Amino acid sequence: MLDEFNAAVRCPDAHGGLARLPLLLDALAQDEDRPDGTRWIVDDNARLDMAALLRSFFPQPEIHVVAAEYGAAAHKHGWLRLDRAVRTVEYTSLVETAEGWAETDRTVDDVLRVHGRPSVIFGDQDPRSAKTLGYASGDRTSPLAVFHFDAAGDAPSARLLAFRCGDGLFGGSMGLTPFGDALADERERLQH
Repeated sequence: MLDEFNAAVRCPDAHGGLARLPLLLDALAQDEDRPDGTRWIVDDNARLDMAALLRSFFPQPEIHVVAAEYGAAAHKHGWLRLDRAVRTVEYTSLVETAEGWAETDRTVDDVLRVHGRPSVIFGDQDPRSAKTLGYASGDRTSPLAVFHFDAAGDAPSARLLAFRCGDGLFGGSMGLTPFGDALADERERLQH
């Protein structure tokens, strides 16, 4: 089950889509001995609310962005298998400096050059494609830090939309880049 979830969260389109991820997480939660009977997430509209909230910030309903949220939830439970655990000192530096990073337009090449190979990639591996890069230390109590990217367009690699790290409400723990902010503003204008 863990293998199936980890493959699906990295590339949902190839493994039954986003709808499959909460089902896999529920199955993993049922396998755990939970004396209080709680599940991984409240079984109500929270799943739908999360997707709607995420989509309000991004130019399209990006599957990799929502998959990263499921990945972050799985990381807290120890179910997300990391391709690389970031050393604690590197993780701390990444989290402390990322908000400033989001103040300037960046690309996936910039993030990889400074922070190295991610702990997990949600979405297409191609450096020009939209994706989310996740960075985590070996300590699962530290939240997954994620960089959300849009397709490259005229840039050399995918363009950074936003950085997120933390357990607070989505907007409170996220920083949009100028590019991401402009896309969010344009999306809002088109909706009205």
